[in-house]
Amino acid sequence: MTFSDRLSQSSIIILDGATGSELEARGVKTLLPLWSTVALLSREGRKTLRSIHRDYIHAGAEIITANTFRTNYRALKKESMESRAFELTRIAVDEVRFAREESKVTSPVLIAGSVAPVEDCYSPELVPASEELLDEHRRHIDNLYNSGVDVILIETMNTIREAVIALEYAKQTELPVLVSFICKDPEHLLSGESLEKAVESIAVLKPDVILINCVDVNLIEGNLEALRSLTSLPIGGYANVLKKGHTTESDITPQDYAKRVEDWINRFQMKVVGGCCGTTPKHIQYLKEA
Repeated sequence: MTFSDRLSQSSIIILDGATGSELEARGVKTLLPLWSTVALLSREGRKTLRSIHRDYIHAGAEIITANTFRTNYRALKKESMESRAFELTRIAVDEVRFAREESKVTSPVLIAGSVAPVEDCYSPELVPASEELLDEHRRHIDNLYNSGVDVILIETMNTIREAVIALEYAKQTELPVLVSFICKDPEHLLSGESLEKAVESIAVLKPDVILINCVDVNLIEGNLEALRSLTSLPIGGYANVLKKGHTTESDITPQDYAKRVEDWINRFQMKVVGGCCGTTPKHIQYLKEA
């Protein structure tokens, strides 16, 4: 089943939860600048990563996001590893594929290729010139496409300019493309640009879904309400549940998270839901059950 087929059905689509914070919780040190890419560099790291993907599949996730958040050329260049960009992207995608095979589930599980801001997610002021952005996203999206992902997930976008550039290029693959923004308040991206302008700018390019992610679970409701009022396209969201200043500890139980997401689905007619930083396979399990 393709993502387009799944999108046409009436039921909610379940994404997986966090990868980085879950790696940390299972003993893999995700140090900057490579962050979760560290897990791809050792057999033990890959084993842990695969077990996370497998646990999300068993929890009921229908889309598993490959660990490609920081396998882009720019991030790897900071550690003189840019020549390994395709290799590490392919390894990340293969780990999802292996986890899917080992899980032996009968329902379809799609692989999403993560496309992050080329610089720090929380620092919109670092977003480079448009020419550099196009070159960076072209390289990374080509690597994802050639690694065989089913869906492109452009996520945690903190500026309109980068989201548009990544989306324009991703659409050329003819794969389904989801675009997700990170916001600082109900009406503005982290950059201070209006969410309304962001939605207008990408809606004309016809992404399959527009989402909000990595916003605190106690704050994201305002973003989702605004998003629903701004577009007739399918919408979604996946919240950050970490305690402020913590890398693994959460402020909210899996049961509570599922109840909140169920409420958002009912109020805002969300189509795609999952979890961001701090969420675990348990969060996704309760969400699936809800």
